[in-house]
Amino acid sequence: MRTALTVTLLLTAVFSLCGCAPSVDITVTQPSPQSPLATGTPSAGAACVDITPPPGMPMGGYSLLANRGRGFRTRLKARLLYLNDGKGRSIVLVQTDLTAGSLLLHHKVAEAVAQETGLSPGDIAITASHSHSAPANFFENDFYNKHMSSGQWLELRFLEFAARRIAAGILQAHRSSRPARIATGRRDIYGYNRNRSIQAYLLNENAPDLNAKDPEAVFKAVNPALYMVRVDVADDGGSYKPLAAFSSFSVHATAITPPVQVYNADLFAYAQKDLEWTIQRRYQTPWPIVHALTAGTQGDMAPAVPDRGDSIFGHLPVNWKEAKELGRGIGREAIGLFEQLRDKLTDRITVNSAVRELNIRRNNVVDSIELCRDAVIGNSLVGGAYERRAPWVAAVPWLHGGNPMARRWFFKNGCQGSKRHLFFPLLQGLIEPKDSFPNTVMFQLIIINDTVIMPMPFEVTAESGRRMAEQVKSRFEQAGDETVRHVWVAGNANGYFGYTTTPEEYSRQNYEGGHTLYGRHSTPYLTAQLALLARDFKASARLQELQPQWKYTAKVNTFYPKARTALGRRLVLGQPRGVKARKENEEDYIALRWRDVGPDRIEFHEPLCRVEVHVDGRWTQMFNNGEPINDDGYDVEVRYLRDLDDGMAEYEVRWYNPLPGRTCRFVIEPRGGQPALTGPEFILNGSVDARGEEMILTLAPRG
Repeated sequence: MRTALTVTLLLTAVFSLCGCAPSVDITVTQPSPQSPLATGTPSAGAACVDITPPPGMPMGGYSLLANRGRGFRTRLKARLLYLNDGKGRSIVLVQTDLTAGSLLLHHKVAEAVAQETGLSPGDIAITASHSHSAPANFFENDFYNKHMSSGQWLELRFLEFAARRIAAGILQAHRSSRPARIATGRRDIYGYNRNRSIQAYLLNENAPDLNAKDPEAVFKAVNPALYMVRVDVADDGGSYKPLAAFSSFSVHATAITPPVQVYNADLFAYAQKDLEWTIQRRYQTPWPIVHALTAGTQGDMAPAVPDRGDSIFGHLPVNWKEAKELGRGIGREAIGLFEQLRDKLTDRITVNSAVRELNIRRNNVVDSIELCRDAVIGNSLVGGAYERRAPWVAAVPWLHGGNPMARRWFFKNGCQGSKRHLFFPLLQGLIEPKDSFPNTVMFQLIIINDTVIMPMPFEVTAESGRRMAEQVKSRFEQAGDETVRHVWVAGNANGYFGYTTTPEEYSRQNYEGGHTLYGRHSTPYLTAQLALLARDFKASARLQELQPQWKYTAKVNTFYPKARTALGRRLVLGQPRGVKARKENEEDYIALRWRDVGPDRIEFHEPLCRVEVHVDGRWTQMFNNGEPINDDGYDVEVRYLRDLDDGMAEYEVRWYNPLPGRTCRFVIEPRGGQPALTGPEFILNGSVDARGEEMILTLAPRG
């Protein structure tokens, strides 16, 4: 990945046929749940479950440029909010730290929870923050199982693991529900996202009067809306205290760049954790706070880290410091909105859902808007997005998004418009069969009081999302419903189809347009379908139109580590060592290595490493400004290093940004039936060893 590749070699790899992969048929039973009982009392529950896989899963979003996860820093979570209005309606909102949603994952979760909860599939939305450092390879279609990550095909064990964990979280939230009050709201925040496709955005017929060459224009051509549903519940004494927030902000989770080797939730982790820790401390809640922050219309919204130009020859190094600063800034804004909603809390709660599942290849016309029947890959998709170009490949003009040579100038009146077919139409169809692309969209509306959430399996550009919201709100108003105030898209939800741009944006064939698979009318078509769903929902008050059967065929592969018998004992390997940051983008850290059970048994989704501090004669969990220094925070990383001959493996824990002057130790939780490990005690005194380039921090034993 780090060496220069010729265009021919990379394109051959991207579209490798690999016909030897076995296929499996997957059938998911469509449930027929009984509606929840009308208790007369609105209730809510929340849960947060860990979905961090073992080492080896390909990370999605950067395709062939991505590594396979060798560990984690900021765990991958699924955060869940269950709401019951007490009148026989309930919904569940699920946020995941995954690259995208999956229709197959959604259906398996819905099947697992229906009987106990009474939730229908349309009552469940599974969204994703779109981290590019999270697993892919769990989709119902071969195209994205093949191309989203550096590995090919469906990993059944991760699919089953994620479905099982999310279903368990929904059941936990349902079982723990309490009398509830909610509030909904919006705050516009600037300086956290910027438009990475400004030239295409300014082509929109209603675009603001901005100069694309003005450095400030990219910060104005954004969706600034931070939306939130705040939930408080009654404690055992009847007092209401905060429980959860479900939020949305439009920003790409690409602050962490492709060279990263560990799973992480990108900038979303910091915004989620800071609200959770702050609100729990501030209100002294008897339960953990859950902040489910997901992506909105982030199709053309990049994180507002410094713009270092559109490199076509390589990628920038990983900069955790920038991701942390930006994420914590969004977290502060979310905390402010959460507190602002305190005076708006009400126990008058109404929830509902509407769903219509359509094969858009067979149902490609709505309101005289015709969608392409077949998906097409555009040249500019291969070149990559602004600041994240495919090295060297994007140097080829007809593969570089926005370059005049990357789009058609003649014969562009068809449904694919100005898009140039990669490899030409005939050859592309031979290399990438049309049936390999995703084809079924679950159009969905989730209604919570004055808020309508539109989960969409697309990366929706800011203007596309605005048009969708405007049309859905209009349909509610036409039906006499004047209560709706907030309508917003939750992107990358319940599946994945790439992008959807406006026709104007599409015409320029930037990366986003090249990845709008079903052509220039995609946003008008999707907008019309959502508006139709809203109209029909208001006419019936309940709409659940799902495919009669859920059957999928997918090619499979395995990325999980092989099972091995552990014959050795757990053992701390040597002393802790301190490493001084050598570059501006790096962080100081203290590391400890140890021997443990193999990666197949290490269970990254369970607590593993923490730092303890010696205070008043006893050891206790260490905190830094309310942040627990353990692997559930955001300054502790765990890495798998290598397998050992006796069925064991070597690992390393790193504590970044360590605090000097405290007596500390690492503690490794039990695994594989063997007891916990305690590392040597140390004091970080802040001085630097004189070994020159190694820049090793001095560690002094206690006493």
